[in-house]
Amino acid sequence: MKLGTPHLGMGVRIGIGFVVVLGLMVALSAIGLRYVAEAHQRLKVAQTNNIKTELTTAVQSALRERALSMHALPILADPFEKDAEIQRFNAQGTVYFQARRSLESMPLTPAESEILAHIRQQTREAYPEVQAVVEMSTFNDDHAEVFDLIRRVAMPRQRAIAEQVSVLLDLQRKQTAAAVRNAEAAYAHVRNLMLGLGTAALLAGMTIAVFVSRRVTRQARQLTTQAMYDPLTGLANRALLLDRLEHEIDLSKRAHSSFGVALMDLDRFKEVNDTLGHDVGDELLREVGRRLKETVRGEDTVARLGGDEYVVLLHDLDPKDVPAIAHKILATLYKPFHWQNQSIDLGASLGLSLYPSQCTDASGLIRCADIAMYVAKRSGKGHALYAPDQEHTNRSDLSLKSELREAIQFDQLSLYYQPQIDHRSQRVAGLEALVRWNHPQRGFLAPDKFIALAEEAGLIGALTHWVLRTALTQLVTLHREGHDLSMAVNLSARNLHDMQLPASIHALLAETGISPKKLTLEITESAVMANPTDGLAILTELDRMGVTLAIDDFGTGYSSLGYLKRLPVDKLKIDKSFVMDMEENENDAVIVRSTIDLAHNLGLKVIAEGVETEDAWNILGMLGCDYSQGFFMGRPMPVEKLEAWLRKSAWSRISKGTLYVV
Repeated sequence: MKLGTPHLGMGVRIGIGFVVVLGLMVALSAIGLRYVAEAHQRLKVAQTNNIKTELTTAVQSALRERALSMHALPILADPFEKDAEIQRFNAQGTVYFQARRSLESMPLTPAESEILAHIRQQTREAYPEVQAVVEMSTFNDDHAEVFDLIRRVAMPRQRAIAEQVSVLLDLQRKQTAAAVRNAEAAYAHVRNLMLGLGTAALLAGMTIAVFVSRRVTRQARQLTTQAMYDPLTGLANRALLLDRLEHEIDLSKRAHSSFGVALMDLDRFKEVNDTLGHDVGDELLREVGRRLKETVRGEDTVARLGGDEYVVLLHDLDPKDVPAIAHKILATLYKPFHWQNQSIDLGASLGLSLYPSQCTDASGLIRCADIAMYVAKRSGKGHALYAPDQEHTNRSDLSLKSELREAIQFDQLSLYYQPQIDHRSQRVAGLEALVRWNHPQRGFLAPDKFIALAEEAGLIGALTHWVLRTALTQLVTLHREGHDLSMAVNLSARNLHDMQLPASIHALLAETGISPKKLTLEITESAVMANPTDGLAILTELDRMGVTLAIDDFGTGYSSLGYLKRLPVDKLKIDKSFVMDMEENENDAVIVRSTIDLAHNLGLKVIAEGVETEDAWNILGMLGCDYSQGFFMGRPMPVEKLEAWLRKSAWSRISKGTLYVV
């Protein structure tokens, strides 16, 4: 109890001080608000009087201008000038009446109301006589008679009105001056009162500050510490990482040593986050942080930059140890994560940079590691060490992305077609169309050179739409020539994130007049597994439309019979890596035969690609394969050569089947 007494006493004193300050502030606020309201009201009266004064001045000015016009009219000989003067006279009359009505609509004192009543009465009486003077000035050439009428009748009337206006103007100016004086006096009183109360509150506050300064200082230090750490994972944030990097650079300069920076980006985290929810995603991020801290040394720093990006500052790193350390870090993330008895596989891509051999400042080290991480992600090797030529590659990719956008926009791509043959009829059953880009500087580019760039740049939707439209348009032409073919489009994994894809395809089918059953869409196993929820919804909608669906490259991805059974697919396409070696490799032959049997048991058709020999063709036929394609039947060809092939090839006597698009 004795230990708590000093804290209790200080707390009581702080409480009393706060009560005193609070009382002073309440009194200051209440009194100040009261007087401020009064002063504001007085100032508002002054502002209102200023407006009334401006309107009265406008009335006075209009009267003066009308009087000048009346004197000018009799002496003007030119009818155009006289007409212009009459218009000025009437315009000033409009100004007079508008200003007077505005003035009458404002809050008025009794004295102002009385004066305005006189002005209104005198205006009503003078109006016929003034108008008579104007008309006589217009049509009567006897200037003496007109001037006499102005002098005897019009001007006395105008003068009487003007005198009343002058009286009103003087009254308003006096009222305005009085309101301003009252407002200034009120503000002065409030200012003095608030200064007194404010001084008292300041003294009380300073007294309290003596007791709380140390505690506030400690709290400020705690807040500063909190600002240097990531609130979700408890790891160092970017600010602390940069500070540690600067410190490490200073140490390395003195010791002539080196250190490294590893920047890591999680693979497939977005899909997990979107599928299982943000709470699970946050727990995964925390678990990743814990594993990283357990993997590295105590003197190393683990930081989270945001999202699913982590950075590890590797103290005193020997360049020859980079591969081993990269493998060690990645290995800890390849172990499955578990949530509610569910296993989750993530993985990561890691980029490393070294000081001082590669980068010499903190931000440069992070930037170089980021470039290397991008290279690792593109290569699929897991990790990469920064090299200067990687920056050129990145700039080249950026340039190619921009050029690809223009190529799609201005129709600079082309489709090549490869025949697909029905084993039963031994006739052409379809075509696979492959997108090509004849780049003006880089030459002929195959899809693997720019599809990934299209996905990264957000262009895959536009590219897919272009391929669909072009292939369907070509299909219309083939139908007119008597070739009854269907159309299939190979979708990217990114397409399965686009919930508007079914509607877009429906619109293209309606535009070209192609029946949905003539369109087959291909998607790889890995693309479906990457986004199973949205992917299944999109494929189900396409199936409901009547579009044929096929799994491409079957056997090379994350095959899941459970998902295969749930997917509304109609065909499996065996990857060419199994087909091309099945004549010499018995294991590949077993895989091909098993795939065909599996597909047929599930009610699916089978397509084999990569058929380059007659023996391969015959083996596939004996195994019961439905369709095959490859160099043995025909190479990919532009539309001009395709038309000649369809006319001359022995495979094309009966044209019936499916057109595939890649």
